[in-house]
Amino acid sequence: MTSLSLRVAGALLCTTLLGSAASHAATFYSVSNKADSNTVVAYTSGSDGSFSILGEYKTGGTGTGDLEIPALKKDPNHPLLNGDDPLISANSIERTEDGKHLIVVNPGDATISLLKVAEDGALAAVNSVKASDKFPISIAINGSKVVVASVGKDNGSGSIGAFELKDGELVAVEGSRRDLMARPSTIRFSSDGNHVIVNELVTGKIHAFAHDGKTLSEKPVSTVNSPVSEGRFQAIPVGFTITQRGDKDIVLMSEARFLTPDFMLRPGSGEVLQSPGFSWQTSSLSTYSLTKDGQLELISGDVLTGYNGIEGGELSNCWVVLSKDGNTLWSINPLSSSYSSFDIAEDGFARLNQAQALKLRPETLFFGDATLSPDGDQIYQLISNTGQVMVININENNVLQPTQMLGGLPELGSYGMVAID
Repeated sequence: MTSLSLRVAGALLCTTLLGSAASHAATFYSVSNKADSNTVVAYTSGSDGSFSILGEYKTGGTGTGDLEIPALKKDPNHPLLNGDDPLISANSIERTEDGKHLIVVNPGDATISLLKVAEDGALAAVNSVKASDKFPISIAINGSKVVVASVGKDNGSGSIGAFELKDGELVAVEGSRRDLMARPSTIRFSSDGNHVIVNELVTGKIHAFAHDGKTLSEKPVSTVNSPVSEGRFQAIPVGFTITQRGDKDIVLMSEARFLTPDFMLRPGSGEVLQSPGFSWQTSSLSTYSLTKDGQLELISGDVLTGYNGIEGGELSNCWVVLSKDGNTLWSINPLSSSYSSFDIAEDGFARLNQAQALKLRPETLFFGDATLSPDGDQIYQLISNTGQVMVININENNVLQPTQMLGGLPELGSYGMVAID
């Protein structure tokens, strides 16, 4: 276990070295969510492996500032209104397969922007198109195919829509909107590009739609529910990833477990430093198989981010990062300022390895979106309540070592993380 205490003072404009950094070249990006003009901030590494800010680039759309969707209200004491997780999603900025373009959501004006990546990592806006609904939050790309999930007017709505990269621009596929039963969180393609997986935040449903190369099936070809058991909080699936195993895909799904069985927040007595008025159950991970014809089936359900039952473990697993070899998955637990590690077997079964594979004390840093470096030896972790990014080295035997903290983002409201070579 790696333990590190950090004192963070807002969004810094310089770097703070905490250890030795890796010596390869890489560039990564996060989104400011600025309400007047949304931007992407780029970070690049030097010859010594340390990172610095490359630049800030306009997307052509607008964000929501430090207001969380869809309510767009501010309450510093409420965990869903305090501004540290504006979208509650993953994959809000993604790279094309050739690494020559990025696509980013703009929740403020309900658009999606295509950005061209220069050789030095700088960005230039190409074009923007309207999403299928208000508040686009998540993107998936497979070749020239693009799909985007949007929240809509409230938590009881949601939709997905298809787009394509055509003649150097992002283009909407007419008539491709498909309505969901509730607010989505994350969308991804299957490894062969023939299906699209999307989850619903509050209902816990996970859908597989077929994709014929142009548009989406009218209805899901399969749907599964997140694991439910007596006394257990709602699963609340947020970020997930997909890895191929033989003739099947394995879907690795985070579960935040922050709403009671009757969909309420449980009062707390200061147990959670970042939100002292409320308390959570131990979060979890579930895994599913996805067949070539789009059928979803549970493999391992409600695998805890802790050793001692449904109380007292790591909290609010909202994002996941999979090692390059696909055998280790890290859950990102924002309200515990921690990572948990899981062993992923060949059949997709998940087993907790370390509840605290990385732990920062005190538990005051909200770990947001994260991404793996292209060569798999670093993780770039957004700290969503300070406007910073933490660089984490993956050392021998998958030991995690934070090495650098960078600023350059607004203190609250930023989202998304993606990396290129």
